[in-house]
Amino acid sequence: MTQRFLVLFAILVLAGCATTQQTRFPPPDESPGTVITPSPGESSSSPSTRTQPERQPPPAQMPPRTMEEASSPAVRSLLGRADTLARNGNMDLAAATLERALDLEPRNPFVYQRLAAVKLAQGQPDQAEAMARKSNSVGGNNPFVRADNWRLIAEARRTAGDSSGASEASARATSYQQTSQQMMR
Repeated sequence: MTQRFLVLFAILVLAGCATTQQTRFPPPDESPGTVITPSPGESSSSPSTRTQPERQPPPAQMPPRTMEEASSPAVRSLLGRADTLARNGNMDLAAATLERALDLEPRNPFVYQRLAAVKLAQGQPDQAEAMARKSNSVGGNNPFVRADNWRLIAEARRTAGDSSGASEASARATSYQQTSQQMMR
């Protein structure tokens, strides 16, 4: 059973450390939407040569998929240390390290997600589900975060003996996984 938790934790660690190709959007072209404005003292019928670019809303950006995209260097360092501790079976110190990361970034969904995996490995499915739900709460509508959290919740419910709840959580994880795949297209 502990091995299954370590495998789940390793999957989350690898998902969080995966290198991703970040979509970059070029800056908007300022020439098409240029507005000519009159200089002070000039009438609006005689425009000046000064121009102001029209303000355009920024392009929609994808939500962060990994902790590298959403965390400060200090928190990334603590997450790396926690991962090492967890891989070595020292779940108590891993949990304490993650709680220090939460002190630095209390709204980072990836830290709560890792803490959920550690709580699950410690045999605390209720705490694991609570941490995964908190990750969903601070992560907003990020489907990358939500898919992993619902997988954790499914495993926590399976561990607690709630097979119907686990099935429901697995279905939600699949739904968010499909949404994240659509975003990647």
